[in-house]
Amino acid sequence: MTPDRTPTGRPDERTHVVVLGAGYLAIWSARALVRHGRGRLRVTVVAPSPVHAFHGWTGEVISGELPTTAPHSPIAEALPRATHVRGKAVRVDREARTVEVELTDGGSTRLEYDQLVVGVGAQEKVDLVPGMAEHAFTLREAIRAGRLVEHLDERVAQARAVPAGERADGALDVVVVGGGLAGAETAIAIAQRLERNGARTEGGRVRVVSASETIGREFSPALRARLVAALTANGIEVLAPARVVRVAADGVELSDGTWIAATTTVATVGNRAVSVPGLDDLPRSEQGRLVVDDTFRAAPRVWAGGDAAEIPLPSGEPCPKDAAWAIGQGSWLGRNVALVLAGRDPRPFTWRSVGVTAGLGGGEALLDAWGMPFHGRMAWMSRAMFFGSYLPSRRQLGRVLNGLVRSRTRRARPAVGAATPDTARSGR
Repeated sequence: MTPDRTPTGRPDERTHVVVLGAGYLAIWSARALVRHGRGRLRVTVVAPSPVHAFHGWTGEVISGELPTTAPHSPIAEALPRATHVRGKAVRVDREARTVEVELTDGGSTRLEYDQLVVGVGAQEKVDLVPGMAEHAFTLREAIRAGRLVEHLDERVAQARAVPAGERADGALDVVVVGGGLAGAETAIAIAQRLERNGARTEGGRVRVVSASETIGREFSPALRARLVAALTANGIEVLAPARVVRVAADGVELSDGTWIAATTTVATVGNRAVSVPGLDDLPRSEQGRLVVDDTFRAAPRVWAGGDAAEIPLPSGEPCPKDAAWAIGQGSWLGRNVALVLAGRDPRPFTWRSVGVTAGLGGGEALLDAWGMPFHGRMAWMSRAMFFGSYLPSRRQLGRVLNGLVRSRTRRARPAVGAATPDTARSGR
């Protein structure tokens, strides 16, 4: 394999690890590779976006508590000792150990690798519902939350330019498809943004449509009840169980024929793993994820994790899919690759996540940590500390904390929800 050149013009003969993606798994595995490689590894990250998007702050962005750039850590700040190739991996040749990359500024390049880490993540399954791909907002990509915010503000401005009696039905209404934590958080944040804009008093309604009767199924029963209470307190109507079968620019149709007029639809639905050509022949789960062993190995010299892979836990169950688990996986995977390259055995994955959390806006949150339910201000502070530790850029953390302080200072209305921790152990 021909080595690249160093800035001095001499060949760079360090072992080359190529990481595909810029999500949690990719960023944290690259950080671990740099740290544990101790200068012996050359790490290249392939991703089209210049930033890593931390979705934990999405609710605060939508509600207006944080700017739209808050979730974005520049990859150059997050990985100062790695090389970032802006582009999309379009083919892997495992025999030649190369990755073909379509560059965002045009053209293409071919990267040679010694070890390959696949962290390309997943995409929402919007193609399963007619019209959803064309008319619904999704939030996984870095720029999506900002586009939703712009759209909401535009809808309010356009509606106000028309006399109330002449507005189209549902001109200020929003439908959020999906009753998991992402859907509930998004609905609450949208309702609070409309409240701040004064649109709620002008008829703006927010509805959650959930195929499951259980809202916030990721939570313990105690916190699920509090989440439903927060939805009610924010004036959000929940339709469950109900299924969206068609999405249009002016509303959604349910399976029973009900038509809900709305000019904004947000899809927080299930997702499927992104597939990279050249890896198609590798074993996959029913959800299309690469099947890996408990050290994250998918094939010789190929490793995978996050939403792109099915990782077995010691219990035999598949690893949950959320940011915290992906970060834990990334750190573990990166260290395992470094161990193998140092001639040592990789370690089976035994890391455990602290739990799950959801923001309610206004400095309130719900937190299920180590099987203990918390809510209110304490949960929000713990959530903020956890999220702060998950931001890969310390500079971005400073910018976010500054934004949160300013938001708390200018907040005029009382927060929704209780403000004391639960002390009873959850029966999860």
